[in-house]
Amino acid sequence: MIEKIFEIRTEPSPKGIKEGFNYGELKFLAHRYEKIDDPKFLALFDGWLKFKAAGEFFSQRVNLPEGLTEGVVAKDIEGVFRYKKSLKNNHGKSKFDCYNEITNEVIEVKGCSIFPDLTTWSPGPYFDVLYFVDFSSLDGKYKIFRINITHKELADAKVNNLQTYQDQINQGRRPRFSLYDTYVSPGYKCSGKPVYEGNLLI
Repeated sequence: MIEKIFEIRTEPSPKGIKEGFNYGELKFLAHRYEKIDDPKFLALFDGWLKFKAAGEFFSQRVNLPEGLTEGVVAKDIEGVFRYKKSLKNNHGKSKFDCYNEITNEVIEVKGCSIFPDLTTWSPGPYFDVLYFVDFSSLDGKYKIFRINITHKELADAKVNNLQTYQDQINQGRRPRFSLYDTYVSPGYKCSGKPVYEGNLLI
């Protein structure tokens, strides 16, 4: 694992906007994973599968670990580091998952273990690009898709026939919709092909 500190400019936080700032500044610690870390990824995946199997008996939903999906993006996509913690924040936005030091992109990562996905969003994400990780084969294989949307463009995403993402946010709801059906399958803002395919068992 590689540890690194970054200092970047971001959009201003809501508080920063109220105080008249045009941008924010963020200093944060981030990690990039290496091939040598693969056994830890496999252990996390196996642990999740066992927990998932046990949870089925109790009707307990067990989500795919964020450490797994964000971790493989920060291992397999060139230049990407996983955000760990803020060290200094001057009215910046820090609600993101990863950062690419080569392209200077702030990254959101979403993942699925069921096909097709039904991805849930919390209010206020901040990102320049979205990576979607498909673990639905449940055999250690995964695919990483790049979806070329920003957090601003997400607002217009159709959640159903009548509402957009932003409509539901305005109602105080957590929007849910399929990234596969919206972007990957139709090739909208996405090539429709994975930018990386991996296997935790190899």
